[in-house]
Amino acid sequence: MPTYTSSLEQQIDYTFNDPTLLQKALKHSSLNLGSEGNQRLEFLGDSVLGLIIADALYSKFPHAEEGKLDRMRASIVNGHTLAKKAYFLNLDQILEVSGAHRKSHAQPSKSMLEDTLEAVIGAIYLDGGLKAAERSIKLLFSNLLNQDIDIASRGTPKSQLQEWSQKHQDGAVPNYTLHSAKGPDHARRYEVKVLLSGKILGMGEGSSIKDAETAAANAALKKLSI
Repeated sequence: MPTYTSSLEQQIDYTFNDPTLLQKALKHSSLNLGSEGNQRLEFLGDSVLGLIIADALYSKFPHAEEGKLDRMRASIVNGHTLAKKAYFLNLDQILEVSGAHRKSHAQPSKSMLEDTLEAVIGAIYLDGGLKAAERSIKLLFSNLLNQDIDIASRGTPKSQLQEWSQKHQDGAVPNYTLHSAKGPDHARRYEVKVLLSGKILGMGEGSSIKDAETAAANAALKKLSI
């Protein structure tokens, strides 16, 4: 097994029975491998991560209301946090991308790293089951799971904007709309606008639609001085 995967296994406290699953998790879609790339594993890992974090929070905070649990979960599994964890695991150094992508982008985007971490989690789940995935996830996110819930649940920009709008705009909910998508598939930039009652409150850009929505919500919060 390559040295880089052995080092990664030590960090996630899991040794693969089928090393090809981990190798597949580290192959970006720019390689055009179809089902042999990491996109299917990313899809699976996203769900496994959400379940494990939700279960951990539900058990740790038995008296917390649903809203606080939801906001704390969101603060843990958002793209920014996942990208930081991916950097911690050096996934930016070992993610396999096409030569064309490497030539035009020296470093993987935050969105690519987020997806790769989810793919690694999906690979752990397929190889070792839910308990193995739970152990690795709790190890990797232990610092965030041990936060004070009142601090961690203050909410993402999107949740803060929604709470404000429901309180001050007769229950109206912000609507996020994709304004534009530019660039090749492996380096796409998205621009999103957030509207409330038909009026544009903010615009945001990012390497994923989720990041662009967060940026748009931030712009709206600044405009509203919240």
